[in-house]
Amino acid sequence: MLTSSKKGINGAFLSQHEKIHMSQTRDTFYQVRSFVKPRGTSSIGDVLNEELASPELDNVQDLKTSEDMDFYDPLTFEYYPTQEDQDEEKEMEEARRQAIREELDSRSGRLWKDRWELTDEDWSSGKSYDDLPDWTEELCSRVSRERVRVHPDGVPTLSKLSTLALPPPSLPHPALGNPKPYVKHRKKVIFDAIYARVQQFAEPRMEKILNMGDWDEKQKAVDELFEQVQEELQKSDGDDDYVHIVLGSQPNFPILVEQALEKYLRKVVRDEKASFQVDDNGQSQNEEEHENSDETAVPVFMDLMKAKDASLDEKGIPKVLHPLTSHKRDGTGRMLEEWELAANVKTKRIMIRQCTRDIAHALDQCNGSRVFVTGRKGAGKTAALAAIVASARESGHIVLYLPDGDRLRKHGFYVEVNNHVQGAKEKLFDIPMLSKEVCSQLCQSHAKDMGGITVAKETLEKFMSKDQLKKLSNFIENAADDGSVLLGDLLKVGGDNAPLAAGCYGAAIDTLMTQTSKPFTVVMDQFNCYYDYGHYFHGEYDKLAKRSIPLDKITLFRPLIHAVGVVKSDDHNFSAIEPKPITCGGIVVGITQSHAVANRFTTELTSAIKESNAKVVDVPQYSAIEVDHILANFEIIGIGRLRFDRGETVMDKHEVAFLRMVSGGLGQPLLDACVQ
Repeated sequence: MLTSSKKGINGAFLSQHEKIHMSQTRDTFYQVRSFVKPRGTSSIGDVLNEELASPELDNVQDLKTSEDMDFYDPLTFEYYPTQEDQDEEKEMEEARRQAIREELDSRSGRLWKDRWELTDEDWSSGKSYDDLPDWTEELCSRVSRERVRVHPDGVPTLSKLSTLALPPPSLPHPALGNPKPYVKHRKKVIFDAIYARVQQFAEPRMEKILNMGDWDEKQKAVDELFEQVQEELQKSDGDDDYVHIVLGSQPNFPILVEQALEKYLRKVVRDEKASFQVDDNGQSQNEEEHENSDETAVPVFMDLMKAKDASLDEKGIPKVLHPLTSHKRDGTGRMLEEWELAANVKTKRIMIRQCTRDIAHALDQCNGSRVFVTGRKGAGKTAALAAIVASARESGHIVLYLPDGDRLRKHGFYVEVNNHVQGAKEKLFDIPMLSKEVCSQLCQSHAKDMGGITVAKETLEKFMSKDQLKKLSNFIENAADDGSVLLGDLLKVGGDNAPLAAGCYGAAIDTLMTQTSKPFTVVMDQFNCYYDYGHYFHGEYDKLAKRSIPLDKITLFRPLIHAVGVVKSDDHNFSAIEPKPITCGGIVVGITQSHAVANRFTTELTSAIKESNAKVVDVPQYSAIEVDHILANFEIIGIGRLRFDRGETVMDKHEVAFLRMVSGGLGQPLLDACVQ
């Protein structure tokens, strides 16, 4: 028997849970009672038996039997399924998953099929890799051939490179700390999308408007154009509903449409005026501006196999980039890996980007420029520096190229004390084996370019002891009467004799940095490695050999570090000093993010160089158009899964967007995505 709503059995107050339970019980009782229809004087039991046996209850689905009471939860008032129901549910779920797996396996486009892959049937039939078809240039699609542009000179000079029209780079991601440029860029992208649709709508109607003779008719037609354009843009174009759905719902959409149409009409007026202003060569001024604009430019590649020295070394690397190579433990970038994986061995290409052009513009002035190159890991810093080396050598510069700073800062074999450098206020040290290596590399790359450059006797006495000068005279056959030595002969001696290498190197670098007959350019990659924790120790510097020797106190690196103008003290503090610039030429240094260098050292080095007023060039991620051209180049040179692709990837915008997304617009992940 139910009591009042506030009290339960024995007058005790009910909890909230009990109130809910009794309410549901009462509702159930009333539902059952609704089926009961008393007839005459029949007992209630007879009536219930008759009603429960009636066909009207056959459609009631929620009635539970006593067997189901084992799975009833009185707290949640829910009935849990039996074990058989659970097993059936698992089977149905597994069937759904299997259907999804089969559907994914049947998809094509993302899952490439490699024509160089041997199946189990091929192995069982005795087929080998020699039986597979060879890659040929005829397999490249026409789209990729027409898209990729190679500079007509192969490797342009610095002056040509500094004036080359190139597409603008992509902006840094807003999460990197400066969102304003990206916001401005996104607004421009939105406006460009609306402008493209406005142009598509208005262009067919403009010819009729321009041919109207009456000015009032033209004005009326333009007014009608403004009235119709917004309504037209809010209709679906069938191919891309970005403007129709996404932008059309924005509150400022009508204003942007009106601005886009106004910009298009102004362009039409300018084109009409420019068509009547033709120069002596028969080319309109508007066409000249169009050709020289970076906004309409496309990426350009340099081909190192078309340089003046197009030969390769024993590892297949162009000699114009000597001494760039891949060491056993310390590789240099992924650019060399791209060339090794390419099926086309007749070309070695590097994309020319705006960051490369900025570096070339600074070096082309030959006024002691200092350029600091930064960028994320895999962005293409090594490729940009290699392009500068090739272009500078093509321009006639003598280039000291040190591409492997991480190896040089720790694999010097042994260190010696240098007590004979004149003017040094502190104790200096030599690394003879590395000095010998650098002398040999300079002599091998520029033996012909150094003809006529002599090293004065005073310079030799500054860097070499009397005993070393006496030994040097034994190797120099045609010494001048004034004691001067040809630069090429001095470097040859230093490249053959380790005891004299450090002195020969110091005298040669000092001469190259002060002479004016030939531009001298220094390019150093992995420059932040020189400012990491040291690996060279000597008892003359620290008796306990606990403190490493700073690299600005080692004669191999000292003149180059002083040319940049940033040094690091023993307590790891960075400071800018007065740089000792190259008289005719410049120095370019780039950091690495692929080696174990303390991040705080790289950050402090960057800050110190910026304070020293050096030019800082950032290598950004690839833009969308650069990714398109890189993929087309991969197909042409036969990289990875694109070698037999026949243009299917480069012509599939969704596939290109996927590769751009997974790579983040970076060169190394993009190469991995195309190979794996």
